Amino acid sequence: MRKEKMEEEGKEESKKDNNKDNNIEQSLEKENSDAPESKALDNEISEADQIKELEEKLLRSAAEVENIRKRAEKERAEAYKIGISIFVRDFVPVLDNLQRALGSIKTAEEINYDSFVEGITATEKDITALLEKHGIQQINPINEKFDPLFHEALFEAPSDEHESGFVTQVVELGYALDKRLIRPAKVGVSSKK
Repeated sequence: MRKEKMEEEGKEESKKDNNKDNNIEQSLEKENSDAPESKALDNEISEADQIKELEEKLLRSAAEVENIRKRAEKERAEAYKIGISIFVRDFVPVLDNLQRALGSIKTAEEINYDSFVEGITATEKDITALLEKHGIQQINPINEKFDPLFHEALFEAPSDEHESGFVTQVVELGYALDKRLIRPAKVGVSSKK
């Protein structure tokens, strides 16, 4: 009987061991079946972190670009002010001369026309030299072919001396800075008779 009892106990233990093994296997299977969900969740979290990091980098880059743009605009404005101040510094003495000449005239009877014209001519030469010093060229296209990029036609007139399309009269000089138009020359253009 004892032998039978031992056999029975052995069978029961074997069943318990089998149950334990089954429980462990089921737990492992459950964990393994949860593992893809867990991995998927980890991947989603990792992707969310990457997205957040990329968004932060994008915002930093956008802020950096904006700062560079503002700095460039500030530098451009400063360079413009410096350029203007240099030009004005050179122009003021010419203006002073013109104001002295005009201030010396008391009445029409006191005007010496020859010296007055001489002074105005000298002032015009000073202004022209000043413009040239700063890279500004006059556009005086008399007897040249009309160029709509640098000339503005005010009128057409028949001409015996020129073919059609040539500048016969300059009403106002034009000006350019290093081939960049500041103001077109206002001109009269020859036409066919």
